[in-house]
Amino acid sequence: MEKTGSILESIEDPIVVIDFDGNIIYLNQSAQQLKAQIGKGYFQELINYPLTLKHVKNKISVKSIFKEIEKNKFLIDAFPYGDSGVTLLIRDITRFIELEEKNKKEGWIVTISRLISNIFHDMKGPIGGIKGSAQLLKEDPSDQELIEDILYEVRRLESMINDVTLITKTIKLQREKTNIHMLIDRAIKSLKSQYPDIEFERIYDPSLPDIELDREYMLRVLVNIIRNGIEAVEGKGKISVYTGISWDKVYSPKGNKIFIRIKDSGKGVPDDFVDKLFVPFTSTKKGGMGIGLSSSYKIVKEHGGILRYIGNATFEILLPYKE
Repeated sequence: MEKTGSILESIEDPIVVIDFDGNIIYLNQSAQQLKAQIGKGYFQELINYPLTLKHVKNKISVKSIFKEIEKNKFLIDAFPYGDSGVTLLIRDITRFIELEEKNKKEGWIVTISRLISNIFHDMKGPIGGIKGSAQLLKEDPSDQELIEDILYEVRRLESMINDVTLITKTIKLQREKTNIHMLIDRAIKSLKSQYPDIEFERIYDPSLPDIELDREYMLRVLVNIIRNGIEAVEGKGKISVYTGISWDKVYSPKGNKIFIRIKDSGKGVPDDFVDKLFVPFTSTKKGGMGIGLSSSYKIVKEHGGILRYIGNATFEILLPYKE
């Protein structure tokens, strides 16, 4: 036991053993230093947090539990300590996140340059379409098809401008109780006529409760992600939408979020691009601005939810609900 204790003391990361009532059984030296650094109250809050998770209570190991205490950010791995408690391995990731933010700021000038270039590049398409249609309309002012073409290109420009401004402006949500399946159906209906070669599959959990959200903003998210899948299969393939209660051990350990998974029949996102998915003005599409996913990420985050790519050509939205 003395040898084991010596090993634990030599580990640089804090290690804490607590019982299921939150009483401390063991602290290594690093844990004692952390306790002194953040204060007894905050330290107790930090080590008690894993005990609120269902899997930990059921004596199942859970890794990378995120917890923020004041300005400090931690990842906690929890392992069963026999039948009497839990062993916690704590990592302070505050500095890593600060460095990441610094790198993002340093890259901002490059991003702005890319933004200006991409915006003008993407706007050439609809502007050229409007110009061509307007010239033809001079010859026949009653041509309704040309008028519809102009209106379509104007809507494209409006959508681009809305997505760009959404990234920088503050969102004010108008929350209403909403049946998420009706909203998904509305999103699919808005796209179905444009993409007749796409098969839409809906696998819904009928027991899902209504959730409070901003319908128009969330509709924009759903349309963006579904259209992203349609473009991934070049307008010919299958889009599957699944819903249910999420029991994700990190983001929804208490089962207090619903999931919406949108999967396309394409090859999925390249591994080397996954980390850049939600960064504005980066895109796998030639000439694309890559702002649809960025604006969608912001909207979902404002709702207290999560938007992420989970692999296998599937995006997942997690949204909280009140029981």
